[in-house]
Amino acid sequence: MTSKIRIFDSKVMNIIQVEILNEQGLKLLKQLEKLNILRLIRPERKKVLPKRSWAGSISKETAEKMLQEVEQSRNECDRTI
Repeated sequence: MTSKIRIFDSKVMNIIQVEILNEQGLKLLKQLEKLNILRLIRPERKKVLPKRSWAGSISKETAEKMLQEVEQSRNECDRTI
């Protein structure tokens, strides 16, 4: 299956996405860029936030129980001061 790209207005710059299949394709595109036929645009890399590997590792019930114990220990510390 082949795909065709048609440009109807030569005054308008069109941006297309191309999948490069091998090194020869990349070399060819770079040559076309040198001839001012096209311009290669590198995509902006989005910042990837680190994954929270610990997220969801305890159940909701366990988390609530832990929070209650923390609150209880805080209250006990306040009493001794």
